[in-house]
Formats: sequence, structure tokens, C-alpha cells
Amino acid sequence: MTCIEIDNGQLYYFKYGTGNKILLAFHGFGQDNSIFQDWEKEIGEEYTIYAFDLFYHGLSNRENKKLSRKEWRHYLDAFLKRESIDSYSIIGFSLGGRFAIATALAWPKRTNEFILIAPDGVFLTIWFKLATNFGTRWLFKYIMLQPNLLERLIYYNDKYRIVSPYLGDFVRKELGDYTNRRRVYISWNNFKSLGYSRRQLSNLFKKQVFKKRIILGSKDHIIKPEKILPTIKKMGHFQVDILPMKHHQLIKSEVAKLILNKHSK
Repeated sequence: MTCIEIDNGQLYYFKYGTGNKILLAFHGFGQDNSIFQDWEKEIGEEYTIYAFDLFYHGLSNRENKKLSRKEWRHYLDAFLKRESIDSYSIIGFSLGGRFAIATALAWPKRTNEFILIAPDGVFLTIWFKLATNFGTRWLFKYIMLQPNLLERLIYYNDKYRIVSPYLGDFVRKELGDYTNRRRVYISWNNFKSLGYSRRQLSNLFKKQVFKKRIILGSKDHIIKPEKILPTIKKMGHFQVDILPMKHHQLIKSEVAKLILNKHSK
């Protein structure tokens, strides 16, 4: 692991593979860099993968305050100088999509290919809106920090199907302990400032010449293809792959093989 330290923050990353092509990789919520370890077997000869621990995940940490795009550029600039990297491809899964977007737009001329996998930062889920909206985030925080209340809400959802049972399972799995509940609240609120509006995404990405791809899952009940594709279509030409997978399956090594095979054709 290597660390970039700026002020009161530490950004850790790990290197997988030995290929000549550079891939910057950003994982999803509740994960760390090791989610890309299996990718080394599939694309490690062609790519060197720099897999980051997002802040508040793995070893990376910083103050509990909003992460601005300017601050993120400082971290990224320090990383690129340390590793002597001039150009790269970018991939972001789920929460990591927000970092992938901010990275691509920081230095678009350095970006060769931009790949989103069921990304946050394009389509905002109801959970994200509740957690970050000024009028409702206090309620979300209260629920996240009150395990008995959350358990009752999950019980009533199971009984009355207020939201999709798949989303209920996601909440039960990802928010089952205090650490994860606190992390989701901090992450969503502090990373919100990295994002762009739909209009900004449309205007900015239309101007970019790097290759753009998005990979979605037809069985994904968190980032549904029908919800995100209307915005993607306004962001310029994206190659779209829809796989018969659920949300968490889209980060498996089979997806890395898909990326490599598409390059080989």
C-alpha cells in the first residue's frame, strides 16, 4: 500500500498487475482496493491497476467535512506525480463512480477511456437524496444511528413491501452495523460536493473525446438501467453493456475480462 498525505487526509492505493496501460480504479460502498485483486488475473498483463481505498474505507481517511473537487485534484495531482503517470483509463463502480467522474473531468486530456459500472453520481437514488437533502438528512442520520428504529422500519418494509424487497435486503446487508451506518451517512454527505448536476454532466461530457462506456446489470435493483440511461444518452456517445447481473456481481472478474476482450477486438 502507498499513501498520499495532504493536510489531515490520507489516500491509500494498491498496485495490481504489470501491464503498460494504466487503469485507475475506484470501488463501491463498504469495499476497499482488494475488490480489484481478482482483476489482476484477467487484465494484469495488459494493465497496471491502481486501486484506491476511498476515504472512510480501507485505510484512507480524512477530516469529517465536505470533499471539494479542488481538494480531490490536489490528491490526484500528488498521486500522478509520485507514480510518473501522464495518461490513464478510469473505472468506477457504484460509489466509486462519483470519484471516476471527478477524476475524468479534472484532466480530461489525460483520460484514454472512461468506464462506469452501475455508478453513483449520475442517477441519485432515493436513499442518497434522503441522506444529503438539507431538509431530510437529519432524519436519515437519526435513523442510521438508531438501530432499533432501523430494524422496525425493515420489519414493516418486509411486511408491507413499502420498497422493493431487494432494496430491503441491501439495507439489511449494508447497514446492519453501526460502523456501516455511520460510514454511509458521512460518505454520502462529504462526497456530494464532488458531484455534478445532470445538466453539467451533459454539457461537460459532450465535449470530451475520450472513449466512454457504462456497464449496467439487468437484475440490478439499486442502479436500474431504465433510471440511469436517459441521463447517459445526454452525455455524449457511451458504449452501453447490460449484463444479466445484480449490483454486487458487476464488480466480479468476469467484467474485467469483458473490458479486455472489447479492447482485443
